[in-house]
Amino acid sequence: MREVLLGIEHITDLQGYDHMLYLVALVAWASLGDVLRVLLLATAFTIGHTITLLLAGMGWLHPSGQWIEFLIPVTIFCTALWNLRRSAGEKSNRVNRLTYALTMIFGLVHGLGFSSFFRMMQDEGAGIVLPLLRFNVGVEVGQAALLLGFLALASLVQALGVRQREQQVFVCAATGALALLMVIERSPF
Repeated sequence: MREVLLGIEHITDLQGYDHMLYLVALVAWASLGDVLRVLLLATAFTIGHTITLLLAGMGWLHPSGQWIEFLIPVTIFCTALWNLRRSAGEKSNRVNRLTYALTMIFGLVHGLGFSSFFRMMQDEGAGIVLPLLRFNVGVEVGQAALLLGFLALASLVQALGVRQREQQVFVCAATGALALLMVIERSPF
């Protein structure tokens, strides 16, 4: 249970705002009517970061922290651009499959960012699989809560007269601009 709470805490911690920023960029087009698609995207993201968390936790991956801290905002920026170019109601199967694939790939990068946090909280000599699964359950619960809050806010804003495309452009521009600043700030070059 400790790991589940740590997973929730990790997602909702404002110091880890880059994860929240990624999730908001990912669903810039959405409202409460899209809750199933949004939760499936969040799960694809969780699957991606579970893979790299497991590999890094087992000592099989040793990524450069500097590069990971740079690549995380790159994924946010790319996601904002991707969602800016798509139409708000786009339901093409090809686009949806590509979106889920990109989300899972970007989850791999974010998982590498989680790995140092997860290793620090892990007890020396303890197994990794069950604590990791519990941690990811917490991450998934935290993501779902965050996303449901965003979707509720988006639905309220739309009920007040903001069109879905306007919401999408505003959210993508804001998350993309913040991510670009982070990319510049964290550049390893």
